Amino acid sequence: ASGNAPENLTMPKSNPPSPTQLLPGDRTFHSLLTPYLAPYLVYVALSSIPASIVDPAIAQAVKLAATAALLLWFRRKYRFGPFRIFHAVAALVALPLALAAWIGPFYLLDALGVAAIPEPSVKVYSANAYFYLRLFNSTILVAFFEELFTRVYMMGWLYQADRQRHEKGTLTSILDTLDQHPAPLATLPLSAFSVIGTTIVFTAGHSPREYLSAVCYFLFTTWLYRKTNSLWLCIIIHALVNLIIALLVGCARLTWLW
Repeated sequence: ASGNAPENLTMPKSNPPSPTQLLPGDRTFHSLLTPYLAPYLVYVALSSIPASIVDPAIAQAVKLAATAALLLWFRRKYRFGPFRIFHAVAALVALPLALAAWIGPFYLLDALGVAAIPEPSVKVYSANAYFYLRLFNSTILVAFFEELFTRVYMMGWLYQADRQRHEKGTLTSILDTLDQHPAPLATLPLSAFSVIGTTIVFTAGHSPREYLSAVCYFLFTTWLYRKTNSLWLCIIIHALVNLIIALLVGCARLTWLW
C-alpha cells in the first residue's frame, strides 16, 4: 500500500456483516480478487468453447460443475447481508420494469433500424438437456457470481479508489487500492465513479448486441440496490429475469434473447 493511503484503508479490520459491509476487512482487495473473479472467468471461458468442439449440453454441464464447485469452495469468503421477505416481494414488484429494461432496448434498436430482431426460431429447446442446464446455470449460478463480482467486489474496489483519486490520480488510486483492506462503510459503495466503472465491467461481460440492455438493466437494478440496501433483492431479480428469458426462449422460441 502507498504510504500516503489513509490509515483506515490499510489497517486490517474484521468488519461485521451488514447491508453495506459485504467485503471482509481483514483481507486485501488483492487477496479477495480470486474468490470473486474465478467463478466469473471460468464460466465465461467455458461459454466461449465452440459447439463444433464440445456438445452444447456437455458444455453446460461442465460449466455447472466447475462454476458451482468454485462458488462452494470460496463460500466462506462471501457475504450477502440480511435477507427479509420484503426483498423477495420488492423483487417481484420491480420484475416487470427490470425485464423491460433488458428486453426493451432490443425493440428500440430494431425500431431505429440499428439492429433488427430476428424472427422466432424453429429450434425447440424446452425438451432437451441443453435447455434445462442452461436455464439452471443462468438462473442460479449467473445470478450469484455476477452480483458478487460486480456489485460487491467491483463496486467496493472502485468506491474505495474513488476516495483517493483527487490525491493520487485515477490509475494510481485503482492500483493502490488492491493492496488495501476494505474500509468500514456507513453507506453502500455507490458513487458516480464506482457505478459507471462497474456498469462498464458488467456490460463488457455480454455480447455487443446486448450492451444497451446491459446498461439499462444494471443502472435500474443499481437504483433498486440503493433504495432497498439489499444485495439479496438484486440476486433475486437477476434470477427471475434470467428465468423469464429462458422461458421465452423455450416456449416462445425467442432464441435471439440467448
